[in-house]
Amino acid sequence: MGKKQNRSRAKTKQPVRTAQHKRIETLMAPQPLDMRRNLTYALAVFVVALVIRAVYFHINRTQNPLFYDPILDSRFHHEWASEILAGNFWGDDVFFRAPLYPYFLALLHKISGSSIAFAVFVQHVLGSLSCVFVYFLCRQFFAWSVSLAAGLLAALYWPFIYFEGDLLIVSLVVFLDTLLLLSLVLAVRQDKWVMFFVSGLILGLSAIARPSILIFLPVIPVAFLLSPHWTSHEHTGPSRAWRRRTIWVFAGLVVVVSPVVIRNYIVGRDLVPIASQGGVNFYIGNNPHANGSQARVPGLRPDLHGTFRGAIELAEKDLGRELKPSQASNYFFKKGLEFIADSPGQAARLTLKKLYLFWAGVERSNNKYIQFFWRNFGLGRVPLPGFWLVGPLGLLGGVLLWSRRRELALLYLFTVSYMIGVVVFFVNARFRLPVVPVLIVFSAYSLCYLYALARYKRAGLFRVMGVLAVCTVIVDYDFVAFRGVRSFDEAASHYVLGNAYLKADKKDAALESFEKAHDMQQKYPTRGYLQIAGEVDYQLGALYKEKAYTSRAVAALERVRADHPLGVPAARILGELYEQTGEFNRAMATYSSVLDAVPNDSASLLGLARLYKQVGDAERSNEYLRRLSDYYPNDLRVQAQIRELQSSP
Repeated sequence: MGKKQNRSRAKTKQPVRTAQHKRIETLMAPQPLDMRRNLTYALAVFVVALVIRAVYFHINRTQNPLFYDPILDSRFHHEWASEILAGNFWGDDVFFRAPLYPYFLALLHKISGSSIAFAVFVQHVLGSLSCVFVYFLCRQFFAWSVSLAAGLLAALYWPFIYFEGDLLIVSLVVFLDTLLLLSLVLAVRQDKWVMFFVSGLILGLSAIARPSILIFLPVIPVAFLLSPHWTSHEHTGPSRAWRRRTIWVFAGLVVVVSPVVIRNYIVGRDLVPIASQGGVNFYIGNNPHANGSQARVPGLRPDLHGTFRGAIELAEKDLGRELKPSQASNYFFKKGLEFIADSPGQAARLTLKKLYLFWAGVERSNNKYIQFFWRNFGLGRVPLPGFWLVGPLGLLGGVLLWSRRRELALLYLFTVSYMIGVVVFFVNARFRLPVVPVLIVFSAYSLCYLYALARYKRAGLFRVMGVLAVCTVIVDYDFVAFRGVRSFDEAASHYVLGNAYLKADKKDAALESFEKAHDMQQKYPTRGYLQIAGEVDYQLGALYKEKAYTSRAVAALERVRADHPLGVPAARILGELYEQTGEFNRAMATYSSVLDAVPNDSASLLGLARLYKQVGDAERSNEYLRRLSDYYPNDLRVQAQIRELQSSP
């Protein structure tokens, strides 16, 4: 009797739970595609995305001194594009970096007369279209409300906006990879060979923009195999369908990549599929000095030109013979593997750290300190969504949607494979950005799911919030851990700005920036600051001297070490300042130290001649003047200075 009562109670309770469940399912599930509504929502996403990007574009263009004077990777791309336009279309050697973006940039420069502003604005338009792709990608799996939320999240996601404002590959990569995912989903649903072939073409374009996308290629057939969308007229069955589809994707890939391979072989007589940078990047991320995020080869200059040339020279020196780019790349691959084999514990810890960095909330950069420039020359005062939000919500969405993993296999596999492709090398904000569109789709689902739970008072709301809290701690604890390195990044950013203002002849702004860099170090000392300390102090001294702030200039220049590359120029100025303040002995000692490093330095010889004349030692003064005249017999400026000093009382 008791069992019957229990069964009857279960039957009476079941419809209540089912009704709530059905409401949520109805709210979240995809409805038939209404073309007019979809286009309206897609247009709304595009307009929101473009408007906010236009605001950022105006601020960035008018206030950021680095907009027209790009640095590091951005400068490298700009110079490569300019070289292409100058007539060196094919190049002289195997591609060290993937070529699509520089050629794309060269096309934009050709159209606009090498306008950086035009190129950046086009990137913002591509970024706005990427947001539309996110909307349509989400629409294939979820209701319009979830899709609209995803599109708007993408439109307002500030790292997208920020990176589109620099001459960097990532804006093009995000555009291509999001389009690739949408194309593959549509190809599976329509089951038309042309769609799979087009997907392969897009994959090929993405590969010649950033080859790391190729790690996604082996998992594409797995996604096809897991996908439930088999057409009713399929006679060959899933076991053959996934092969056919994969072949078409691979064919499209080959069509795009083959010309690059052929070009590399013709130009360099070296078989390099796309670019020869892979081995160097692998070693950067897997060596005893690697920290998981910085793009530096131990012993080489940290710029792209230094890495490109220096890496080959380093490999050739070690092996004692000339190497082709592919052989140099293989050398560094082996070096990285040797590190992993010889130090498995350190390598494992480094890999775990890189995995942590991939999911960490702070946007790490190896180009510019992202948060600094977004705050000062962007929309940093507006609380726009970033990885701090999309990371936890995306992880929660992945958990909530696990029951639909077969249907969403393409999104899950893309995220995991791309993450592996980044972690194998090294991690920064740009490299993880292509997975963010998928995380945004999952995030939008999480937001709508939480709203549905709250609206219908589902008992599982607190359980889901608990999972979200765990995901938030995983991602956003990084903001606490990152405090220790912010001071150097702030100081380095002020230093970069100071140099940019100097180039623009805005000396007051430059002085203010260098002062802020120095003050930041004084308040929060870091060893990393030593990398820029000498240059900051030298510029401070030179600018203080121009403003006749003599004591400040002396204090700054005295901090420049003698063995620093700017030690000699700093000593020259110091000698003049000591001379002006009547500290003749210190001035003589300083000029003499310069002559020890540069035996016939004209400024120091002239300074010593002046000093000895002032103290009444005409013989020593004339000795330095003769030395100066003998060494610079054809220098009109020096000869004029000699005559002026000789004629003075």
